[in-house]
Amino acid sequence: MGTLFSINSPLWNFMDKVLHLLLLNLLWFVCCIPIVTIGASTTALYSVMLKYTRDQEGYIIREFFRAFRKNFLSSTAVWFLMAAIGIFLGADAIVYLRSYAVGVFDMILMTAFFSGVLMYVFVNLYIYALIAAFQNTIFHFLKNALLLSVCHWPASLLMIVGGVSLFTVGMLVFPPLLFGGFALFSYVCSKYFNRIFYRFADGSHLSE
Repeated sequence: MGTLFSINSPLWNFMDKVLHLLLLNLLWFVCCIPIVTIGASTTALYSVMLKYTRDQEGYIIREFFRAFRKNFLSSTAVWFLMAAIGIFLGADAIVYLRSYAVGVFDMILMTAFFSGVLMYVFVNLYIYALIAAFQNTIFHFLKNALLLSVCHWPASLLMIVGGVSLFTVGMLVFPPLLFGGFALFSYVCSKYFNRIFYRFADGSHLSE
């Protein structure tokens, strides 16, 4: 029994991870409330999580806000750009659905549209982790997010399906899951991102 509750036991390690995920999810959510800070908050979360999954975590709260301040401008610019593209795609979808017709040309347009939506989701999946991990221009962040997501499209699709499933289960089956859901999602993604980021750049290039 003493071994079970020791600080090195699997149970203790599991509870420690759960508490860290809950804390990070709370920090992320609170910092997203102004809406314009969603990009900076998401980048800060990935900055902490990429180190956490490499067992390099320090003081979580301090690391989170340090990354929030450091990457605020680039993350916010990307967030505004992606939000604008998302609004455009949403409006385009509404117009398309209202004027939907069956035909070869319409099927081509529909395929092109949903391909664009998929690329948009792919870029959103990778870009904030890239900003957290590397120093680069916004253009190169966007380009690399698209290239990495397409080159690793099976894993990208799996992460998207996993994220949607996690949110659906939290909404319909187990609402308490939402209290740590996004942090859990970023934790799983960060384990994969660490592998592919090191494949394309030397570890010394990662932001510290």
